[in-house]
Formats: sequence, C-alpha cells, structure tokens
Amino acid sequence: MKFIVRTVILLLIVNGLLIYMHFTQAQGADGKEPNSITHIQEIEVINRPDALHIRQHFSGLSEGRHEIVWPEASTKRSCYLADATSCNRLNEDATAFIEGDNERQSISYEIPKKEPMKKTALFKEPFVSLHGSSAAFVLFHMSDETGAGGLWVNGLEQVGGKKMATIDYSLYSGKGDVKDLYWQRNNLPLLYTGDRLSVFGAGSTERLREVDSALKAIDADQSTIIIDNTNPALNSNRFIVSKNADVDKLADQFLRSSMYARFIIPKEERMTAELVASILGEKPVGLGKSRKAYQTLTESISAGELGNFKKMLDNMTGQEINATVLNSLAGKVTGFKTSYFTKNIHDDTAFHPFLIEDAREIQFDGTSNPGIRVILKDDKTLYPAKKVLSLAGYTVTSNERSIYIKNETRTFRFPKKELFYVYNDQKYDVVTMPFEVLDDDFYFEENWFKRLFLLGIEKTADTIDIVRMSTMVEEDKK
Repeated sequence: MKFIVRTVILLLIVNGLLIYMHFTQAQGADGKEPNSITHIQEIEVINRPDALHIRQHFSGLSEGRHEIVWPEASTKRSCYLADATSCNRLNEDATAFIEGDNERQSISYEIPKKEPMKKTALFKEPFVSLHGSSAAFVLFHMSDETGAGGLWVNGLEQVGGKKMATIDYSLYSGKGDVKDLYWQRNNLPLLYTGDRLSVFGAGSTERLREVDSALKAIDADQSTIIIDNTNPALNSNRFIVSKNADVDKLADQFLRSSMYARFIIPKEERMTAELVASILGEKPVGLGKSRKAYQTLTESISAGELGNFKKMLDNMTGQEINATVLNSLAGKVTGFKTSYFTKNIHDDTAFHPFLIEDAREIQFDGTSNPGIRVILKDDKTLYPAKKVLSLAGYTVTSNERSIYIKNETRTFRFPKKELFYVYNDQKYDVVTMPFEVLDDDFYFEENWFKRLFLLGIEKTADTIDIVRMSTMVEEDKK
C-alpha cells in the first residue's frame, strides 16, 4: 500500500513539473527566454538475459524540432505506442521529434549484452537523449526478469521496490539526466540517504551528512556512493564505487562532477571546477592547490565580495566558465582587474598570489603590451622590473642576496634585505624598500621606478604609457 501511495505522489509531482514547464515555455514565447530547454523523462528498463529492453517517454516537449541522440549500441529502434499519438512527432528514420504540439512522445529500443552479467556490469550511456535539451526530472522503473538479484544503481534516489516470484522491481526518481546504469551481485545495505546523497555499504554516517549538505549547497543532482571492497573502483557522473570510505575524496569527485554537469567548463581545467564548487559550497574542494587558492581568495576579498561572487556563479547555470571568466567575475565584485585564476589554473609549476591590477591598457612607448601587469597594493602602484626594463634596454639578474639592473651606462645593485642601493658604485641609503618581490618578479614603486630608471609614466582614463626619457626628449625636440 505504501508503495502505491508513493507512486501516486511521484506521478503528481511529474504532473506539477509539466505544468511548471508549460509556464516557463509560455514565458519564452512572450520574449523572456528560459535559462535552458528541459523536458521530463520516464524510463522503463527490463533486464533480460539477451539485452536491456528499454521504453523511454518524453514529456513537456516544446513545439520545436528535437534531434534524438541514440545510444551507439542500441538496436531495434522504434516507436512505442503508449497511446494513439505517442509517436506522431517521430520522423520516418527515427532521428528526431518533428515540430508539433503533442508534448509527450515515446520510443523503444534494446541494448544488447556482449556477455552474461556475472559479478558486475556497467552500461555506459545506454539511454536516449535529446540534443540541446536536458531532463528536469526522471522517473525510472527497473525490472529484472533474470533472477540475478543484486544492486542496481543509476544515481537517482531509490524510492520504492518489490520482489516478486519472477521479477525484481525498483522505482527511482530525481532531477537531472541519467547517464549510466550499474549492477553488482553484492547487494549492500543502504547506509545513508539524504537530500542529495545515498550511500550503500558500512561505516560511519557522521561525515556523510556534511557531504550531503555541501552537495545541497551547490544544488547538485542526487548522487550515490557504493563502498565495496569486493568490486573494482568505478566513477560515473552520478555514482561512485569505491574500495574505501575516504569521504572527503569521494565528495570532491561528486562536487567536481556536479560543476561539469551544471556549467560548461573545459575538461582540462579541473581546478576551475574545484574552485567554482568551493565558492558555491563555501567549502574547500579538490587538490591541495585548489584548496589553497580558495583559502587565499577568501583572505583577499571581503565576505560581501565573496557573497556577490557566489551569486554571479549561481546565475550562470548552463553557461561557459573558465579561468578567464573567473578573472572577469572577480574584477566585477572587487572593481579591479586580476589574473589570479588564469595564472594559477594554467601554471602547474607554482602558486600565484591574489593581486589586483590597474585595469587600464598598458603601453610601452605608445605600443600596447598586455603582458605587463601594473599592480595596486597597499596604496602603492608597482611596476614589474623584468618585463618593463628589458624593453627599456636594461638587463635584470639576481641571486640570493641582491638584484642587479644595468644598461650601457647605468648599473644598480639592490640588496633584498638591507635599506640601501648602489648606483654606479655609489651607495645610497633609503627609508623604505623601493621594490617588492611578487609573483616571481621584482615590482618597483612608481616614483622609484621613474626616478631610478629614467622613465616617464603618462596616464589617461584608459591607458598607462611607460615612456623612456630619451623618447620624451626626442618628442620635445620635434
């Protein structure tokens, strides 16, 4: 009786989602574009010895054309006549649902098995998807007619089930697409279930609640962890099979995967996914460098700025996020330019500090030079010695004790700790250090920079032009 009641409630939820989707599509028709195209799916899987026999129902379809992405291994692709109109938008070669006002369509197909299911089985991307549209909600029926028993997992929450004489039946539901389907003969007990996480196996549940809260904070889809020492480790986008109960490591995998699912993040920018998860979840995520970068960020900007950063990311679901985009968002919340994210994410050899930069275009003798960063720090404006002075004809070298800067007529030595410098063999005492070591370069304060190296700095609202005095003299003579 309880199972029937839960099934009815789920169907009511599906109907409510359909009404909501019709409302959002109507908003799009009024000129307000919805954030993304979504639909609702009901998937029926029957496990038989030869294949997975699948029926898939799509509801809440918009009136436009929808291209069908069939699983590569699928066979016997066809319409499924759930009712008289359930296939009236399916074209002749079953490659698309054509334009029409029937919002529910059904198909059927099979995923043949290469070998009998023995200890474990993973079916990679066995389900149909629609190009450019994602599932807002999935109702998933799993029927096993083989008598194999065991545990079936797809990442959705299992909300019901029944063991009968010839069929084992399980019902799952949840938001977000289902990509993979996994089975193992070892049927483990359910250790924990929460808002965003289900765990099968044995162990403590204390840390699992923290992981569940973090997944909820970043609005991740439901995920499943199977802790099992008897089977090979396995990672899917919504479930993990692991030999150990290292909760933090397993949580990081889900948090990172959730970011790849929610945003368009370059696969090679793992650190971007981990930093976005950290900001949204307000919890360090990922490898050591990612955690350090998040900690440095929280120490470098105010709590209000970090909160605005989080809001901006929250509003970018479905959009592209990369290191450059993170730099831009940081600039918007602080009012200053930074290269913090691109430098750390694209450089595996070092950690770079959080530095804010003058947003104006940097020129040298009137020529734009985007490689030069002018740093704003502690009410000082700092210029990088190596990049700028090499353009001005100087060479810059250093050892553990001193910095050496020279050209054909001028020679400088700056001790790294003592308050003096040597110019052409003449020693000059100073009250404050004329430079700082930042990000593997020597940055000189603006007034010292101009006076010592005979450089002029001309500023407008849009540009900073660093000019050699010889150039300025030549201009004055014209």
